[in-house]
Amino acid sequence: MSEYRLGQLRGGWCAVRYVEGKRQRRSLGTADKVEAQAVLDELNARIDARPDQTVADLWAAYVRENARKRIIERMEYSWKRLAPTFGRRVPQSIGYETVKDYTAGRRSGTIGKGAVSEGTIWTELNHLRIVLGWAEKRGRISKAPYIDMPSKPAPRDRWLTKKDVAALRLHASAPHVRLFIILAIGTGARKEALLELQWDQCDMVRGLIDLNGTRDGRTRKGRAVVPMNRTVRAALVEARKSALSGHVIEWAGEPVLSVKKGLATASRKAGMAKVTPHMFRHSAARWMAEAGSDMKRIAAYLGHSDSRTTERIYARFSPNALAAEASALELDFEDIGSNEPEAARRRT
Repeated sequence: MSEYRLGQLRGGWCAVRYVEGKRQRRSLGTADKVEAQAVLDELNARIDARPDQTVADLWAAYVRENARKRIIERMEYSWKRLAPTFGRRVPQSIGYETVKDYTAGRRSGTIGKGAVSEGTIWTELNHLRIVLGWAEKRGRISKAPYIDMPSKPAPRDRWLTKKDVAALRLHASAPHVRLFIILAIGTGARKEALLELQWDQCDMVRGLIDLNGTRDGRTRKGRAVVPMNRTVRAALVEARKSALSGHVIEWAGEPVLSVKKGLATASRKAGMAKVTPHMFRHSAARWMAEAGSDMKRIAAYLGHSDSRTTERIYARFSPNALAAEASALELDFEDIGSNEPEAARRRT
């Protein structure tokens, strides 16, 4: 059963919810908003305690509580596929066969609009597992059911060379796509940080870009304050001359919501496989590692809260990685001397 939300009715406050597309309202008996919210919370608490809550109910409650988190946008896509199988079920009815049938259906394409990769199936079931685990922690269900997960595929390790980036910029027809390419590789920022970037976050005097936008209060994952290199500064100076809004990356004065199509077109014209926005961040980190940068400094540049994450992914690209260990195993046969093994001498 869906939860109530706060609404207004005849000068006072009421509880509102939609059941099968029909609006239901009930008065909360007060014109004071604080008091009304308390009554509403108590009303929803009674709903939360119901043993017949479906996965759809729990999913909706999770989304409401975590609406400001970036994961919610990705979870919307997962729910479109999960809902027909799991939406009307109560958690305790989800068994091994239920999950097994869903996995098989996604692999074969009988569920959804065609067969999908193991990675997609893993992501969808992991989102389901997150919601059910959250429901258990919140006391909405006594125990989250076990979700049998497929093996998580190894991450794809595709990255861009400097020649690749130059080719993409050359074949990007729209100015905002060219600017995105330069900023993405020059800052190592996530696409969301760049598409939300405002001019007042760019300090041209000190040469710094503050990627920590906080206007809407959302949690900002992996956003740092980074210096402008010469390439980035030149691109910003040029873009500022024709700016029509507060957004750095804009189109006709409006913020840009996605650059996927622009990058896909540039990739095709450059004769490259499809390039995604995140590949610039991955490539930037790899370039820094290959240049011998310290992992903690790379982590700071990427906005990683824990440098161990950076080291786990990018340390292998550093020319200094394990160099001392390899040196310890060096053999200089001229200096070693005797051809008789020491082990043999010890036996005599």
